[in-house]
Amino acid sequence: MTSLKLVPVPPVAQLEGVSQHYGKTAALNNITLDIPARSMVGLIGPDGVGKSSLLSLISGARVIEQGNVIVLGGDMRDAKHRRDVCPRIAWMPQGLGKNLYHTLSVYENVDFFARLFGHDKAEREARITELLNSTGLAPFRDRPAGKLSGGMKQKLGLCCALIHDPELLILDEPTTGVDPLSRAQFWDLIDSIRQRQTNMSVLVATAYMEEAERFDWLVAMNAGEILATGSAQQLRAKTHSATLEQAFIALLPEAQRQAHKPVVIPPYHAEQEEIAIEAKDLTMRFGKFVAVDHVNFRIPRGEIFGFLGSNGCGKSTTMKMLTGLLPASEGQAWLFGQPVDPNDIDTRRRVGYMSQAFSLYNELTVRQNLELHARLFHIPPAEIPARVAQMIERFMLTEVEDTLPASLPLGIRQRLSLAVAVIHRPEMLILDEPTSGVDPVARDMFWQLMVDLSRQDKVTIFISTHFMNEAERCDRMSLMHAGKVLASGTPQELVQQRGAANLEAAFISWLQEAAGAAPETPIPPSQTPAASGKPSRQGLSFRRLFSYSRREALELRRDPVRSTLALLGTVILMLIMGYGISMDVENLRFAVLDRDQTVSSQAWSLNLAGSRYFIEQPPLASYDELDRRMRSGELAVAIEIPPNFGRDIARGTPAQIGVWVDGAMPSRAETVKGYVQAMHQSWLQEAASRQPNPVKQTGLLNIETRYRYGCEKSARYRSGGHSAAAHDDPVNA
Repeated sequence: MTSLKLVPVPPVAQLEGVSQHYGKTAALNNITLDIPARSMVGLIGPDGVGKSSLLSLISGARVIEQGNVIVLGGDMRDAKHRRDVCPRIAWMPQGLGKNLYHTLSVYENVDFFARLFGHDKAEREARITELLNSTGLAPFRDRPAGKLSGGMKQKLGLCCALIHDPELLILDEPTTGVDPLSRAQFWDLIDSIRQRQTNMSVLVATAYMEEAERFDWLVAMNAGEILATGSAQQLRAKTHSATLEQAFIALLPEAQRQAHKPVVIPPYHAEQEEIAIEAKDLTMRFGKFVAVDHVNFRIPRGEIFGFLGSNGCGKSTTMKMLTGLLPASEGQAWLFGQPVDPNDIDTRRRVGYMSQAFSLYNELTVRQNLELHARLFHIPPAEIPARVAQMIERFMLTEVEDTLPASLPLGIRQRLSLAVAVIHRPEMLILDEPTSGVDPVARDMFWQLMVDLSRQDKVTIFISTHFMNEAERCDRMSLMHAGKVLASGTPQELVQQRGAANLEAAFISWLQEAAGAAPETPIPPSQTPAASGKPSRQGLSFRRLFSYSRREALELRRDPVRSTLALLGTVILMLIMGYGISMDVENLRFAVLDRDQTVSSQAWSLNLAGSRYFIEQPPLASYDELDRRMRSGELAVAIEIPPNFGRDIARGTPAQIGVWVDGAMPSRAETVKGYVQAMHQSWLQEAASRQPNPVKQTGLLNIETRYRYGCEKSARYRSGGHSAAAHDDPVNA
C-alpha cells in the first residue's frame, strides 16, 4: 500500500473512557484512543473483541453508553452534530452486499445513493460513470446486484459509499470471504481513491493479519480493550516478531499467551493405504446455477487435505455431497471405497462433520453435549463415560465441562465442536471453515489437535478455509473458484508451478488465468468536481422521500411476488374478510333427549326445529347415545328436557333444560350458544303470555359461567319465573 505522509492535523476521531455493554457482556471496556486523520487505520483482532462496536459508535449508528466520542470535530452525543456530520461519513457494514438492493441493477444502486445526497442529474451521471469505470463495473451496469460475484458486490458497495466524497470511510471487514484476487484489487482501488482524495480518512476492521500489513496505523484489540497502537513495523519491532500475527500473539495478556505453542506438523508419509475419499466429475446444480462443476480429487488415509476458496465458490456444497447430506446432480463420490449413499448409516458413521455453525445444543452443558452425541452415534452405554472423559481431557475442556456452550469463548466452543465431531472415533473428519473468527492462539491450538488426529490416529482430514497461512499447513490442497478446481498439489508445488513468491500470489495467478484477463489496474479517475449536493438537515426531506419512493417502485416492478402482495394484498385480504369470514352458522344438526314427553316439551323441540339454523335429527334415548353421537360429529347440539318440564311451565315455577354444544371450534360454539339462548328466551316469553296470569318478565338472561375442564362451560339463564340450564360441552369430533 502506498504510504502517505502524515500531516499534523486534528484526529479524525477521539474516544475517551468509552464503554459499551450488551447485557452482561462488555463489548468495549474504558477505551481511550485518538485516531489520526488522513490515514489508513486498521482495527485488528478476532471476532468478538469489539471492533464492530467501536466502528458503530464512531459512525453514529449506535447510542453511546458511557464516555465521549468526538468525530470530525464534534461530540457524537449532540444530535445536531450527528445530523451535520453523518453525511460526511460513509460506512460499509460487515457482510458482502449488506448495503445493496439485490433486485436493482449496478447503476440503479449507485444512482439511489447519489439521489439521497442531492446530486443533480448531470453530476450523478458523471460521478457514477467515474466510479464504475474506476472499479471495472462499467460493463455490468445493468446487471442486478444479486447476481454479482462476491468481489463485484464488494466493489459496488464501495461505489455506493463513495458517491458523496466522504471525509471518513468506515469499512467493517470488507474483504472477509472474497478470493485473493478480488481482495488485492479492492485495496489497490482504495489506494487510488486516497491518492485523489488526500483529505479522506479510512478506518478498517479486519481479521486478516496479512492485509493489515498494508495499513498506515494499527489498533490491536482483545476482549474490548486496546493492546497496542502503531504501524505494523512498530508493532513487530516492539514484540521482536517476524510477522504481524506473531506480534499480536505477543501482545495478548499472559494468561492467554502462555497457552500458545507453535504448531508442529510432522511430515506426512503416504503409505500404500486405501483411498479415504475420492470424487470423480462431482457436480451439483441448483436449477440453472452450477454450484460445483465436475470436481475430481483423491485423498489417501491420514492426509490433511485443504480446500481453499472464497465464499460461494462451492466448498461447503462439495463437502455436503461427500457426507451424503446433498445428492450429487452428476458424478460419483466414494468413501473408503464405498459409493456415497445417504441411506448407508454404517459408512456415514466413519465420518465426522464439523460445520461452520458448530453443531452444539446450547441448552446442554459441555459434558451433556458429548454424552448426547455419543448416544446418537450408538457408542455402547458402558463405554460412554470413559470416552467422554477422554474427550474432555484431550480437548482441554475440564474447567468448563459443566458450562453451557453459549457462554463459552469462541475458541473453546470450537474445541468442543471438534470433540463432538470425533466422539465416535471417525476415520475421516470433514471441517467446513472451522477457524473463522477465532484468535490466533485458539487457531494454532485447534490446528495442533487436528495434526495429532492425522498423524497419531490416522484420521483423514478434509478442511475448507480462506486463510492462506492455514492452507500452507495442509499436506495437499485444491484451489477452488466458481465451482471449479483450478489446481491441486502441495502448497510448495502450487507456488513453484506459477513461479510466485507465496501461495496467495500463486492463487491470484490461477484466478487471473481462469478469468482470462490480465491483472486489473484501476482506471485513473477523471477530474469530476467534488460533490456539491448538501444533504437536507430538516426533519422532513421531500427529495429523500422521493428517492426512497422511486427505489421502492423499482423493486416492486422487478419482484412480481412483492408487487402483488403490496398492491393487491390489501384488496385480497378485504375480500377474504368480507366474504370468506362469517360468524353466521346454519344447518346445525341437533337431537333431543325428551324425558317429559308432554305438549310443552314437544312444542319446545318444534320451535327449535322450525328455525333455519337448526336441523332436527332422530331423538336421543340415553346419555351414552348423546355422548357417542356428539363425539362422532353427527350432532352439533344436544338438548335434554327433564321430567316435569311441562308441569313446571304450567305452574309458572322455574324449569330447566340441558344444552350440550360441540366446542371443537370455540368461536362457532359461542355463536350457537347465542342462537339457543335467543330462541329459548323467545319461547319462554311466548309460553308465559299464554298463561291465565302471565308472569311479568323481570329482565333479560342472567348468565353464570363455570369451567369444569378444557373449554367446558355451564350456564344458567333466568327469565321471569322460568329458568333453563344450558351446558356447552366441547366434544372432540
